[in-house]
Amino acid sequence: MSSGTLTDRPPQDAGGISAWQFFLLLAMLGATAAVVLSQHTEPVALLLLSAAVISVGLVAIALHRAFGALLNREGVVVARPTGRDRALLEADKALVLRSIKELEFDRAMGKVSEADFQEINTRLRVKALAVMEQLDASATAAGSSGSSGSSGAAPKATRDAHACATCGTVNDVDARFCKQCGGKLA
Repeated sequence: MSSGTLTDRPPQDAGGISAWQFFLLLAMLGATAAVVLSQHTEPVALLLLSAAVISVGLVAIALHRAFGALLNREGVVVARPTGRDRALLEADKALVLRSIKELEFDRAMGKVSEADFQEINTRLRVKALAVMEQLDASATAAGSSGSSGSSGAAPKATRDAHACATCGTVNDVDARFCKQCGGKLA
């Protein structure tokens, strides 16, 4: 899903066969051998026997992936982020940051106790940091890390324009109400 998401597919050579292909081929060969060696020639019995042998092969694939992930971290590959993944991360970031703002507003209005605020705020900030680290990693992987230096001055200028007329508190660009006094922003 994201740049930090790990896939369970190890890198594969151009002409090589992967483990799941091997187990599936082995299961199909086993099903064929079971049908040939079976003494019951009824079609239903042969189909059930084939399905049972192939399901054993599928279980072998699942066990191989599970134990392979537990025992060998070298086969784990970091997935390359796509444009859609980056957009999802940006949406997650916006959602978490908006949640932090709403939580701070609720605390200022007395709707949330200090203990609840501390607990929820900590969880949201950890989530925000994780999403931002994933975005930074995807930007580094894509080679677009140079854009972060020029965007620092513009948000500061627009934040100054969103000061509350009543109390003078500087609010975020997308805020509709002041986070200090709760007054409507122009």
